[in-house]
Order: sequence, then C-alpha cells, then structure tokens
Amino acid sequence: PNTYIDVKNPGTDLWRAVRQRNQNIQGSTQIKSLNAGTLINTKGYQWREFRYQWLLPFGGYFLIGVLGLLFLLYLLIRKRRIPGGKTGKTVTRMTTIQRISHWFLVFLVGFMALTGLLLLFGRMAIIPLIGTEGFSPIASASKEGHNLFGPLLVVAVVMMLAYFFRYNLPAKVDFKWLITLGGLFSKKHLKVGYFNAGEKLLYWMVILLAIILSVTGLILLFPIYEKTSEQIQLVIIIHAIAALLLIGLVFAHIWMVIKIQGTINAMTTGDVDVNWAKAHHSLWYEKVSSESLSTDDEVKNMDNTLANHPFSDSDKKGAYE
Repeated sequence: PNTYIDVKNPGTDLWRAVRQRNQNIQGSTQIKSLNAGTLINTKGYQWREFRYQWLLPFGGYFLIGVLGLLFLLYLLIRKRRIPGGKTGKTVTRMTTIQRISHWFLVFLVGFMALTGLLLLFGRMAIIPLIGTEGFSPIASASKEGHNLFGPLLVVAVVMMLAYFFRYNLPAKVDFKWLITLGGLFSKKHLKVGYFNAGEKLLYWMVILLAIILSVTGLILLFPIYEKTSEQIQLVIIIHAIAALLLIGLVFAHIWMVIKIQGTINAMTTGDVDVNWAKAHHSLWYEKVSSESLSTDDEVKNMDNTLANHPFSDSDKKGAYE
C-alpha cells in the first residue's frame, strides 16, 4: 500500500513568526513602489479583524437601530393630516428640474446603497442562505454596478447644490423650529419659509455625506496617486461609515414623507394643496400668494387700460402678445 508522509514545511515557523510581529517587515528592492519594500504587511490582519469585529456588526446594529426607532415613532406619533383637509386648490412648489434633481439622487443613492450593502454584508447575510456559488454572480454584478454608477454621484451633488442651495440657507425662524423639534409632539404648526430647519439639516447632511462618498469612491476607483495599503484601508472605513449614515438619513426622510400627508406631492406633481402650504410653510405661501396677487393686479390694470383705449380688437390682441 501507498504510504503518505506528512513533511512539515521548514519555513512554516519562520513565516508564522514574521506574521506575528507588530510592525511591517521592511526590506530593500529595486522595484519603485510604496509597498515594494514590505515583506509582509501585518496590518492587513488588523484591518480584517476590525472589519469583521467592529465595522460589520456595529454597522448592522446601527441600521437595525434606526429602523427600530423609526418604527417606534411610527406607532407613537399619529400621521399629520392636512389641517382643514384638502381644498382641491394647489400651488406650485417644485419645478420640473428640481424634481428631476431630487429623483436622480434618490434612485442613484438607492442603487448604490443596495449594491454597497450586498458587498458589505453579503458574506455574513447572503452566503449562509444561498451559498458561495449563488452569491458569486450577485457580488460580481454589485461590484461592477457600484463602480460604474458611483461617479454619477458627483453630478447629483452638483444638481442638488444648483437648484436647492439658496432655499437651504439659515434663517431666524430655524432656531425656534429646532428647540421645539418642529412641533413633532404637538399639533401646532410653526411659521417657516420654503424649507424648515429639519429639512435644511437633512439637505446639508446629505450633501456633506455625498461629497465624502464621492471623494473616497473616486480615490478607490481611480489610481489618482499611489496609495499605501493603510491609506486604502482608511478610505474604505470612511466610505463605509459615510454610506451607513446616509442610508440612515434616507430611512428618516422616508418616514417623514409617510407621516406628513400631502408631502410626497411636492416631488411627484410639483404642486401641493393650499392648506398644506399654509400649515407647513406659511411664510413661503404668504410670499407666493402676494406675488401672485401682484401679478393679477397688473393684468387687471392692463385690461382696464386696454378697454378704455381707442384700439381696435386686433390692436388689443397684439398688445397682449
């Protein structure tokens, strides 16, 4: 019969000892690269332990905690109906380009969040269910899609800044909104402008996190400069934490839209009910109403002037044009 003899690799103990050292083992080489002189990068093991023992568990706890808190608030706080009900009369709140900018960011963040979560938690959550062979094409498609559409986040940020920046600057009424949490636990509606302080905070946090994700994503995706392993690991951590925070904000935003009747219309049709505008953004409604009345007065004055002027009907038509 064949006899197999297990011969121990004589270098096993040596390389095990090298890996167990607390610092990277450096040497000299003719290859010009930041990592070329590193024999074994022991910090890679530290990074892997951090990822599996801290980033993944606490990232999962964070998302579950956010969903749990929002569900609790959903049970405790009743849906805020439009005071006086719908009138059937509407006022334009969002232009077409504003709605396009919003939904472009929404769908892009949704896609990036889905593919990113699959890559981040797939090994822990998906592989036990469908195995490595089943998860492999999902992971590959997620990676390619994430890398392909990721740079578009820069475009989305620019559009959001271009069409919403001036509406999200601080105002005096924002302080009162903040100290009362916007009347969240009361039926009183505060006087606010185009956006309230909560919406402004959400806007700036989304912009900040989107910029962080864009910068870190581009660093990881494109070889802008030569990076060490430690730099890449740090960028991955920042990218993942920013992504988790942004997803949490998205959950909170969805909750607010569900809880406040009539809000979603601003981003679907662009128009909101007059009673909704009076209740939630009264200062803005007063402004657009006064502007509308001024325009109506101008039209009436023009009608009276033309009616008293000895023009023919065709001349009147031309004056309007």
